[in-house]
Amino acid sequence: MAFIHQILLYIHILVGAAALVLFWIPMAAKKGSPSHKKLGNLYAYAMYVVSISGIIMCIMVLIAPLTIKSKLAVLDAEQLSGALLQARLFATFLLALSLLVFVSIKHGLLVLVAKQNRALLKTPFHLFSVASLTLTGVVVLYFGLMQSHTLYMIFGVLCSVTGVSIYHYIFKAQIKERQWIIEHLSAFVGSGIAVYTAFFAVGGRHLLSELLPGQWQVLPWVLPGVIGGVMISRYKKRSIQQFKVQ
Repeated sequence: MAFIHQILLYIHILVGAAALVLFWIPMAAKKGSPSHKKLGNLYAYAMYVVSISGIIMCIMVLIAPLTIKSKLAVLDAEQLSGALLQARLFATFLLALSLLVFVSIKHGLLVLVAKQNRALLKTPFHLFSVASLTLTGVVVLYFGLMQSHTLYMIFGVLCSVTGVSIYHYIFKAQIKERQWIIEHLSAFVGSGIAVYTAFFAVGGRHLLSELLPGQWQVLPWVLPGVIGGVMISRYKKRSIQQFKVQ
């Protein structure tokens, strides 16, 4: 199991690094153009690889933390109990981010196909995926509140609210004409927020711990969400004007 986890980790890092760069290219391309569609699909495929590998690795840690994190075995019983709890909590947090990426990409692609016909969004698998994101977000939020962990609280709210928002879009009585365009853009930006947060929370945390003292270390983890929120707001305004969303 540890070997499989290691292989998935290498794939996750390599494809994730490419996705970090690739995220901006379709965003800069003219919306609806052939290059936007082609590069957007390429980004989506990369994010599927990143999110699915992340989900599998997180589940592995939750099921068998000592197998995946063998260094914990040298701790005494009291230390081991606390270390296992923290390992599982962090794996749950990363699982929430991975689900956020997966659900955002899947939803963003589905709305392009469905357009005004939202019955196509009501497949059992998509509804289950959104429910998993929502519930995992609630769990992360709960433990964030219990431990006064700012990062867990922020992204627990983000993941659960995103899930509820997607359900609202799927099931509300009516949507505005061409609102699916805004939903698509918002979902893809949401996936970018998740992948950049995961990068700072995992890959960049050792570097950031040297550059930023104390509570300031949470800043780079929160910035993707703030920047992403501003981007979504701008894209909504621009799309309303460009595509005449009523």
